[in-house]
Amino acid sequence: MNEIIMTNLDEVIYHEKLSNGLDVYVYKKPGFAKKGAYFVTNYGSSVNEFKPINEDKMVSFPKGIAHFLEHKLFESEDNEKVFEKFKKYGAEVNAYTNHSITNYYFSTVNNFYECLEELVDFVQKPYFTDENVEKEKGIINQEINMTNDNVDRYMYEQMFDLLLKVNPNKYKTIGDKKSVSKITKEDLYRCYNTFYHPSNMILVMYGDIDEKKAINLVKKNQASKNFDKINKIEIKKYDEPKEVNQTYKHALKNVSHPRVSVAYKLKVPNLTGEERFKKILLIDLLIDIKFGNLTSFEKDLMKKEIIKTGVSWSYSYFDDIVLIIFEADASDKEKFIKAIDDKIKETVIDKESFVLDKRVLMTDLVKSFESPNVVANMIHNNVIKYGKVINNLYNVYKNYSFDEFKKDFEELNFDNKSVLYVTKKED
Repeated sequence: MNEIIMTNLDEVIYHEKLSNGLDVYVYKKPGFAKKGAYFVTNYGSSVNEFKPINEDKMVSFPKGIAHFLEHKLFESEDNEKVFEKFKKYGAEVNAYTNHSITNYYFSTVNNFYECLEELVDFVQKPYFTDENVEKEKGIINQEINMTNDNVDRYMYEQMFDLLLKVNPNKYKTIGDKKSVSKITKEDLYRCYNTFYHPSNMILVMYGDIDEKKAINLVKKNQASKNFDKINKIEIKKYDEPKEVNQTYKHALKNVSHPRVSVAYKLKVPNLTGEERFKKILLIDLLIDIKFGNLTSFEKDLMKKEIIKTGVSWSYSYFDDIVLIIFEADASDKEKFIKAIDDKIKETVIDKESFVLDKRVLMTDLVKSFESPNVVANMIHNNVIKYGKVINNLYNVYKNYSFDEFKKDFEELNFDNKSVLYVTKKED
């Protein structure tokens, strides 16, 4: 068992790679009642074309299959529902799929070790039949109907489609009814056997737990199961161009006020480790300095009656692409678009704002270690996004200079953007 010392934070994360390739992490936090674990596979909805284990050719699978697979793992051969198994221990269990990962997790106050074994066992014990796969299609289709009616989700997913040309992150995590109808039991097993191998997974535990006992329990559990060694998984690569797929779209939805999304597509170097993290830090600081709570940007737009509500924003970073999305209820679409465009391209950046925002991020980092589940999420996100737990995060923040920030900002190109305009659908 190795100790990962978090520099300048007086925190330790325990790590051990098991003989079957599973990476196991423990963030021990004495005195906290809540405990839990995340069992994560490096497989999300953007992975649709790859070489299945023990096969020689690239295979294209139906969109939405990673999410479908997540649903099916909650069904067991003994017909005892997974949710009920955890409930008897006083625990909550759930899962989610996004573009890059599928994450199974539980939280509890008592019976942590029993829940841990249940988590690892149900994820590693798939049970797919023709009958239960067909039954699930109806459930997924109902979920698709519900998401189609959700305007927030529609706008977020639509922006990915407008911005991306070939990268599979452009598609909905859930898929669509046509793709879901094509999923078979055999498809699920081929995807499962490829991506749910322990060497492609991460187990992170947190709370007031005994790190040796927890890791030994997992070791014993894994030793009782047989996993063939597999080669590196071959996934189709996509050369995403810098240009957006579609510059403008007008949609009709059930909204009380017109809504506008303005989004930018940036091509950046495909980095790893700390250098990749610094690109995320650049975007964090850039948006906060220009649009954050300490600026008057939002208030000025509301005062001028350009927007009706506040401006929300988000960003995504994958491969060599960064997507930055802004959204608001806008009374004047064109003025809102221009305001966002002018502000994000503005070259004059206040050094005091940079120093202040960097200090806030450093403070937030320190505070995050007061929440063990937040740290556990950080651990698996670090490993997936950057290839390792970045143990000197504090110093990366501290040493990121204003001159370096300005240089990084000058390398960004905000010329490639898409706009989504949503107005009320007439009855």
